[in-house]
Amino acid sequence: MAAATAPPAPSPPEAVLADAPSTSLCLPADLAMAARVAPAPELVRPAHVGGAVAFADLVRSGALVRVRGDVAVRPTTPLTPAVRAASLGHLVPERTVIGGLSAAWVHCGTPVPPTVEVIHPLGVHRPPPLSGRAPRQSALLHSETARLGGVLVTTVERTALDLACLHDQRSSTPVLHALATRCGLDVDAVLHALDLRSRRTGRPRAQRVLGLLAERLREASAGDGPSPRLP
Repeated sequence: MAAATAPPAPSPPEAVLADAPSTSLCLPADLAMAARVAPAPELVRPAHVGGAVAFADLVRSGALVRVRGDVAVRPTTPLTPAVRAASLGHLVPERTVIGGLSAAWVHCGTPVPPTVEVIHPLGVHRPPPLSGRAPRQSALLHSETARLGGVLVTTVERTALDLACLHDQRSSTPVLHALATRCGLDVDAVLHALDLRSRRTGRPRAQRVLGLLAERLREASAGDGPSPRLP
């Protein structure tokens, strides 16, 4: 009697065959496209590209756009306030707030200050000493902060108030003007907030600086209107 022959294995469905790549037909490009890789970081640092020399070369060639220091982004990434704030995240401990000239840079891209001004509100520990960080204590209302790029930043109005009070007129006026023209700063609202803080350090100087700025903005606005008709 002849030995029984095993039945042939069932053929896989056509759909399965279509999904299963043939090693004889797969090209290297196909394998590369199918490989799963971690998404590239939005903020690029020297460690992501092989070191400081490679980072500098990529910035010089235009392959990366520097945000500040050793932080860059790809040319297709807009330099938004959130991106600028995120680039400072490693210098801003939890519950502390970016303020002053640093906050102005975050909001409207004014010149990058040499150190990052970090405010620790009342009841929050002063950040430990760190190169590139300048901490100071100040009372802050919750409504005077905003979260951008994962960190807290003083609002445009509170930033302007601090600049007018704590910085001399020559250095603060260009930045305040930028906050007004680029970020919609309401100078009259800042003056009103200043009126409510009679014991604020630098208040008389701030009133003078903000008053002059408000006057110049009104004059500029009037100059943009239609010219009067000649008789």
